[in-house]
Amino acid sequence: MKRIAWILVLLLTGCAAGPTRPPLFMAGDGPVYPSEAKAQGVEGYVEVRYAVTVDGVVDALEVVDAQPEGVFEEAALNAVRAWRYKPMVIKGEIQRAENVRSTLRFEIGEPERYEDL
Repeated sequence: MKRIAWILVLLLTGCAAGPTRPPLFMAGDGPVYPSEAKAQGVEGYVEVRYAVTVDGVVDALEVVDAQPEGVFEEAALNAVRAWRYKPMVIKGEIQRAENVRSTLRFEIGEPERYEDL
């Protein structure tokens, strides 16, 4: 009887269909701070939007916002292109993830970093 109850719990909670999780960052470096911006003391950020393929590769990469404009975009795009992920899983099936967003911050005296939105 306990076994039947456990199977029923799995079915009701959706666990029988398999795990669900977002894409997980696995490897990649932060952006390279542009030397001219660093020498001038310029700080800022770049927000990017992209997809993660079923192979864990970044695709459809685009800049959503950047401050100041025209300074850090290339460095941010180069870094994100090289990132690798464990792909998204929905109900046990690997899926392409759309509209993944990250913000890469450029701050002097701090290590370059990014934040998932």
